[in-house]
Amino acid sequence: MSLTQVLTNPNGFFAEKAKTEVEMRTPILIILVIAVLGAINGVIMTRKIMEILPPEAAAFASIGAIGAAIGAFIGAFFMWIIYSGVFYAISSILGGEGSFKRVLEAVAYGFIPSIASSIIGVIVIATSFSMENFDMQNPELMEQAMLNDPTMRMSMILGILFTLWSANIWIFGLVHARHMSVKNAAISVLVPVGLYILYTASKFM
Repeated sequence: MSLTQVLTNPNGFFAEKAKTEVEMRTPILIILVIAVLGAINGVIMTRKIMEILPPEAAAFASIGAIGAAIGAFIGAFFMWIIYSGVFYAISSILGGEGSFKRVLEAVAYGFIPSIASSIIGVIVIATSFSMENFDMQNPELMEQAMLNDPTMRMSMILGILFTLWSANIWIFGLVHARHMSVKNAAISVLVPVGLYILYTASKFM
């Protein structure tokens, strides 16, 4: 089984996975890559903010960069557990059977599209995003300006598309990890993912 099969034929991939023991080394590595990319993105964004800070405030920005990196790194593992827990809980209501560890494994593989999304995000933020026209004195206006920024909007759209790709993988992951029908697995995945997408999109409206 190759990792590319997760992207092209998730049903077949997880059908084969279900015949083997749960293996967590690869899933942890997947989340680790996403965590590192998130940390890099956090540092880049903090450095962008540093460029428009007054000299006396910029001295504290390095601490902010470290905090952003650590937060993003830990956040990747936190989201992995949260997604797995939510899918496990909903699938339990719908009659799913199977270990939480198997769900953790399947959910991690579903995050593979997020690696591509994170790489694109890092490149876009590093090369196209500028803080020059933002007003640091008014946090509310600054937040609104960031949400209206074309670069941020494009990142949001790409993020939603990659999340939907992940959702497709998670559905088949649950089918085999929790011994469910495709319909019930789809409900288990698409309800929380749909709410997340609606929440994300609403901030840009």
